[in-house]
Amino acid sequence: MKLQFFFTGVLLASFQIFLAQETTNDTITSVKKTTITTVTTVKDTIINVVPEAAATISDKEALKKEQKMLQAKMKEEKKALKEAKKREQEQKDFEKEQKAFEKQQKTILSAEKSISKLKSKITNEEKSLIRNKEKLESKKSKGKLSSTDIEKENIRISKQQIKINKLNADLIKEEEKLNKLRN
Repeated sequence: MKLQFFFTGVLLASFQIFLAQETTNDTITSVKKTTITTVTTVKDTIINVVPEAAATISDKEALKKEQKMLQAKMKEEKKALKEAKKREQEQKDFEKEQKAFEKQQKTILSAEKSISKLKSKITNEEKSLIRNKEKLESKKSKGKLSSTDIEKENIRISKQQIKINKLNADLIKEEEKLNKLRN
C-alpha cells in the first residue's frame, strides 16, 4: 500500500514537471523586438505592395500614396526611436555627472576632515611642547637635572619640534589638495 502511494506521488510529480510551462520575464527585450518587427513589417508591406501593381492608373496612384504614407510612418518611427535613444543617453550622462559631483563632494568633505584633524594634532603637540619646555626650565631652576638629563630633555623637545614641522608640512599639502578639489 505504501509502495503504491509512493509510485503515485512520483508519477504525479513527473507529470507536473513534464507539463510545466516555461515563463520568461523579458519585457524590455520584447518591447524592443516588437518595435523592430513593426519597422520590418512596414518594409515588407512596401515591398509586397509595389509588385502587385494594378492595371489602372488610379490604382497605381493609390498604391504610390499608400507607399509614401508607409514610408512616412517608417521615418516617424525611426525618428521616435532616435529621440528615445537620445533621451536615454542624456539621462545616462546626467546620472554620470551627478555621481561624479557627489563623489567630488565626498572627497572635499574627507579632505576638510583630515585638515581639521591635522590642525588639532598640531595644537596638541604645541601645547605638549610648551609644557615640556616649562618642566625643563623648572627642573633646571631647581637644579635637579644633571647635564646628561638636560641634553636628553633637549633632544626630546627637538623631536617634538620636528614632528610639529612635519605636521605643518602635511597640513599645507592637504590644504593645496583641497583647493585643487574645489576648483
